[in-house]
Amino acid sequence: MRVLRFIVHNWPLKIGAVLLAVTMYGAMVVLQTTAQWPGTVPIELVNQPPDATVVDLQSLPSINDIRYIAAPDVPISASSFRATVDLSNARIGENLPTLVRVTVKTDDQRIQVVDYQPQQISVTLERIVHKQVLVEVKIGPVPSGLQPGPPVPSVSKVDISGAESIVGKVAHAQAFVPIDASGLDVSLDVNLTVVDASGASVDQVSINPRTVHVDIQVGSQLRSETVPVNPVTTGTQAAGYYITGIDVKPSTVSVRGQADALALLKGKANTKAISVAGATGDITSKVTLDLPPGVTSDTTATITVVIHLSSPGSSRSYSVGVVLAGARSNLIYSLSTPSVIVTLGGATAALNALDTSTLVATASVGDLGAGAHAVTLTISVPPGITVDGISPGQITVTISNAPSPAPVASPTP
Repeated sequence: MRVLRFIVHNWPLKIGAVLLAVTMYGAMVVLQTTAQWPGTVPIELVNQPPDATVVDLQSLPSINDIRYIAAPDVPISASSFRATVDLSNARIGENLPTLVRVTVKTDDQRIQVVDYQPQQISVTLERIVHKQVLVEVKIGPVPSGLQPGPPVPSVSKVDISGAESIVGKVAHAQAFVPIDASGLDVSLDVNLTVVDASGASVDQVSINPRTVHVDIQVGSQLRSETVPVNPVTTGTQAAGYYITGIDVKPSTVSVRGQADALALLKGKANTKAISVAGATGDITSKVTLDLPPGVTSDTTATITVVIHLSSPGSSRSYSVGVVLAGARSNLIYSLSTPSVIVTLGGATAALNALDTSTLVATASVGDLGAGAHAVTLTISVPPGITVDGISPGQITVTISNAPSPAPVASPTP
């Protein structure tokens, strides 16, 4: 009875409320209907680890079949929706795909997303690695009558970074350079591409630097020659020393250029200057070639140059004083000549360094008594110098007794 009383109590008011709700729901159904977006929405990756990257990013699907509820007068476009994938919990490692959920939202409160496809996708995250690779310049088709020289890139290596499995495939970075039929020399910045060992392009990697400057000499008279290497020296070696020979390895190099540029070589390839200033012995140096503008060489290694120095022998004569060795105070010595001519031999540098003020001819008289004696002279010289002759080789030394002192007179008493 209570239930029946509750139902029939104020029944006109309750029936009116039900009719109002039905009317409002019908209006909502009329004004807002379920529709399907015919286009696609790209998937955005969020919360990606900074040291990892998604492999095969280009194969990520787009979201389609988006079903939504909105009033007919609400404008719908691709910008009305945003599809994201949260990678904060994705596994990192080669061949470790992770199934992640796709979220589609809209910032327009008048739009309600009901359904979309796909709702899950598989992604593979890998560590980002770096690798140094060589730069290879690939020259395009050469017009008839032209001869391009060897390309000279501004850098020989570049840094490649990306997913570990993709970077491992990279063999080198390639710069493609076309040759113009006008025959003008090439000097331009070229974008780099990375390729694998078979020459196929490798995508999804970063290159640093992205471009390389390439110079190529182009000419109809371009030719190659083999010329000897000419060591260039600068400075003056120590006094008395002379260059007696130079060894060069390699002794010849191949050079390339147009005829007028090759003519500047004058039949030889000069090296960078090698200093011999103050040298007193052999010099070994590694240098590069010093080529004129417009001339290049296939020789990239340094040139080894050994410069041999020596001081040739010579002789010189000096006037040298005679000194007595072993003279006694109670004897009087008389020499047939106070000086002699001494001829010395040896390296010119050693003779130049000799202090002649120290030269003396020695006559040994310690064992001689009174009388005339023929005494052979001796001379001491530094190592490396020889005594080639003394003129005269002997002198006459006359020895006499010193006079007795006069007697002292006794005082007178």
